[in-house]
Amino acid sequence: MEVGRFVSRMAALAAVIFLTPNLSAATPANPNPVDAEVHFKMGVGYFRAGEAAEAVRWLERAAQARHTRAQGLLGLCYFSGRGVPLDFDKAAYWLARAAAKEDAIARFSLARLYINGQGVPRNPAKAAELYRLAANQGHAAAQANLGAMLEQGDGVKRDLEAAEKWHRKAAQQGLAVAQLNLGRLYATGRGVKPDPALAAKWYEAAATQGLGRAQFLLGASLYLGEGVPQDYVKAYQWLNLAAAQGIETAREHRQTLANKLTPQQLAKAQQQTAQYVARRRAVTRGRGEFYPADTKGDLPGPSTGSGFFITTDGYVLTNHHVVAGAQRIEVRVDGERLLAQMIKGDLANDLALLKVKGRFVPLPLGDSRMTRLGQPVFTIGFPNTTVQGVKPKYTAGRINSRSGIRDDQRQFQVDVPVQPGNSGGALISETDGNVLGMITCRLDDLKTFKLTGSLPQNVNYAVKSEILRSFLQGVPQVAAKLIPPSPRARTAAAVRQTAEAASVLIHVQR
Repeated sequence: MEVGRFVSRMAALAAVIFLTPNLSAATPANPNPVDAEVHFKMGVGYFRAGEAAEAVRWLERAAQARHTRAQGLLGLCYFSGRGVPLDFDKAAYWLARAAAKEDAIARFSLARLYINGQGVPRNPAKAAELYRLAANQGHAAAQANLGAMLEQGDGVKRDLEAAEKWHRKAAQQGLAVAQLNLGRLYATGRGVKPDPALAAKWYEAAATQGLGRAQFLLGASLYLGEGVPQDYVKAYQWLNLAAAQGIETAREHRQTLANKLTPQQLAKAQQQTAQYVARRRAVTRGRGEFYPADTKGDLPGPSTGSGFFITTDGYVLTNHHVVAGAQRIEVRVDGERLLAQMIKGDLANDLALLKVKGRFVPLPLGDSRMTRLGQPVFTIGFPNTTVQGVKPKYTAGRINSRSGIRDDQRQFQVDVPVQPGNSGGALISETDGNVLGMITCRLDDLKTFKLTGSLPQNVNYAVKSEILRSFLQGVPQVAAKLIPPSPRARTAAAVRQTAEAASVLIHVQR
């Protein structure tokens, strides 16, 4: 076994063993919930270490002891052939047990089996019922699939207005295929009033995530000037990207458009294409660790990020990518996990607003327009929790630029050291404690080296507070509760004490 793999395996297992030392077996006849949780965590630990077969062995113990998440995850293992031979009958058996106990992921996965007639008789109506249950729990993919079934009248009565509702819910969580489908509804006026501008908006949201069909439709909108100003250069860029994904129609339109461009315009379009590709490759979002690390996409796992209170009654700001696609969001406050509800999302600016119940210490939003180069700032976040723990971490630096990636005026460039898990943390002025922005992303060292031949020296980015304020104006009941920024300097101790009290660890289950 390679040294790195061995160390990874031991670290993952040690974290579980030290946390829960009682490893006595639980039996179906006399299940012990504590032991079942231990066995589940052991299974997760083995998945992290890349030992799928051993993971399944522990999940089987927990599932037999009626552990809901273990039953669901075991069902997914049989569904995808992870650690066990592919077996749809066993997948359906375990998924049905977890689904009966209101597990949203299990409900979604079981619905897929009913759609395809795998392990169960094909039953679109039953699939739609399960999708609806999971969709009501906030499962983004279930929302999108239910929207598609309502749109097509498959297993349910055709209802375009309801289809738009579910596509929108999934789209607002950042699901690209739902954004594409929502754009199509607005483009054709099915179930909604035709709105080319909204169609183009949703096409762009999906296109920027790399969805080829959305890139083609956005390119077509820009070519025709439908919902957006006509722009042949940008149209060529998106058609070029769609064509690169094998969309034949995009290739045909790209050639037609190329004949209309001057050599200078064509060169600019090619440059914009290259910049988009470079940006997608070079910038990595600061996410927490998933388990298993090498899944095919069917096995869910938790992740973590940072956030901060902005009102005393529990409104929290974080990054959209931290919570996108979440089935359950929890905010950790003083060691207690509080269930959070997503109130609003903004994919373009990577912002999300959450709400938990209770009374809390908030941070004031300052004026990012008044910042200066070299201004001292800091963040308090929760990076790499599996290694560094769940206590808040303070890191400081300065504002290096008043613009972000490729001179993006919505962002600051800062040299505050950040790691995966810092995303969503407040960027705070050292002098007065006002929030000047939100940590959102960093340049990936190795990918940037491959692109440029040099390593970035702690290059990180934060969304400016003026963008945060604009986002919150869309939620008047929250905007009215924001506390005013501090007008004068405060002691470093007071600033950091408030920041620590207001900063929270966010747990996400997808």
